[in-house]
Amino acid sequence: MFWGVVLLAWVGSGVGASRGDGLQAVVMLLVALLLGGLALWLRYTQPLRYRVEHDGLVIERRIGSTRIPGAIERYTGKATLGLRLGSGGVYGYRGRFRLSAGGWAHAFVTDVKRTSLITVGGRSVVLSPVDPAALVQEVAHA
Repeated sequence: MFWGVVLLAWVGSGVGASRGDGLQAVVMLLVALLLGGLALWLRYTQPLRYRVEHDGLVIERRIGSTRIPGAIERYTGKATLGLRLGSGGVYGYRGRFRLSAGGWAHAFVTDVKRTSLITVGGRSVVLSPVDPAALVQEVAHA
């Protein structure tokens, strides 16, 4: 809600500063629509919960879900997240992240303080479950 008010204030000040220049006002409105659409898309694709199944991992979102097929295993190496290629904090951290141990991981993270790294179908996946220890136990018994 707060960012929506900021966006409206930004557009209103830009249109007011255009002093009758129709092109500048239209550009400000188009940029505002683009930013608003991006914010809505990021909000509705935000990961909410994870479900470990016998043949894959399901990431549930506000609208829809993403399924990653394959056997789920604990990640045995040590790694921290580095370079990001994706959303870096707006309603979560999503996309591909470079691992400090080498290689890349797909991230579906909402809280970087609680991350778990697992392997699904040979691909590294970073999640942020409410209880990382419980996720590790669930993966061990999957």
